[in-house]
Amino acid sequence: MRAILISTLLTAFLTTAATGQETYYSIFSYRYFIPKVRINDRSVDLQENVLREFYRERSASRDMRWVSENDSVLVAFWQQKGDTVLHILREYSGIEWHESEFDIHLVRYFPSLGSSDPLIIPAGGITRSSVIEAAPEGNRMLLNIVFQLAKRMISQGYQPEDSLYLSVAYHPLVRHGPYRLDNLAMLLAMYTCWNMLGIDSTQDAYESAFWRNNFRGREIFEKYFLDSWVLTPDRTLADWIAAEPPNSQLVTVTRTPRRRRPIGQSGPRTFIEDIPLKGRLGFSVRTGDGGRMVVDKIDVYRLAYACGLRTDDVIRRVDGRVVRNHKQLVEYTLAGLERGGATVEIVREGNPSEVVLQPILLMDEFEDEIIPPGLDSLQQDSTEQDFEEY
Repeated sequence: MRAILISTLLTAFLTTAATGQETYYSIFSYRYFIPKVRINDRSVDLQENVLREFYRERSASRDMRWVSENDSVLVAFWQQKGDTVLHILREYSGIEWHESEFDIHLVRYFPSLGSSDPLIIPAGGITRSSVIEAAPEGNRMLLNIVFQLAKRMISQGYQPEDSLYLSVAYHPLVRHGPYRLDNLAMLLAMYTCWNMLGIDSTQDAYESAFWRNNFRGREIFEKYFLDSWVLTPDRTLADWIAAEPPNSQLVTVTRTPRRRRPIGQSGPRTFIEDIPLKGRLGFSVRTGDGGRMVVDKIDVYRLAYACGLRTDDVIRRVDGRVVRNHKQLVEYTLAGLERGGATVEIVREGNPSEVVLQPILLMDEFEDEIIPPGLDSLQQDSTEQDFEEY
């Protein structure tokens, strides 16, 4: 299967004419809208804000000067082929670009491979506790840029006005995580880079030590996606997602492993004070500095934890709306759940992130209890008490 696929793509690649932004690949139409995307290598405030502790004794301005002095290859790549990347992502994904414009923020250091929203790429290194891992270079870096762009594009399906993609936007496989959204984004990025960089160069980048160490979903990706989901402009990623049953084996194997009961512990789960056992989401909040809502306690066996929320997460926005009090947090969260998912913007250990709270099948590994995905118990008129019960 892969040999036939690579042969087809190579034929298309070798018949390419022209270069740069005018590059035309015969299998693409280039008739869809693409946003205006800029390389921003001067955002000192952003660099400082994502690593506040790191920059207490270090100059963010100096590090951003380093970025602007060392990013010529990335800037040249984007000037020559950026529009082509955006077009190919659109045609392979089957998803429209909603945004009219956005920036690719280059920073020197970041605590992960990058962020899709805002789109942040570390050009110098990845900070992991007291250790800094060198950022990828060359085609490995270009693969990362396309990977983050792919994550951003797929996540656009959550926009409420986009009714066309509801079957994709609320599909379990689109949930954020290393085995679902990351795998979809890598598949889309690989196909895009095969056309932009060439098949051999893309494969060498993907097989590099950097991506072997930093792509957690690799085993599942290669077993269930890479050779099985063949993308073309006529059979897009959105088509594959929509055709996958929500209760399929693929959905099951891509669930993030849940925390298990410690060895030797028996009997019913310990009751967590202030979190009623009948609640679905299973977390409580307190008011922190500046009036921000902070996750106070969380039950690791319930929905909020399974969706990625953690203790001490500072909640900033829900579905793009600023949360200023308990009442707003309740209303925005429940409204999002009724639509199929609430995107919660958080700050975790000083770093911005997001989790999507959405109804999913949860099987308790120790009580054989299944929490159904329906929203029957949600009330239209929410109160603080309603929220506490979740």
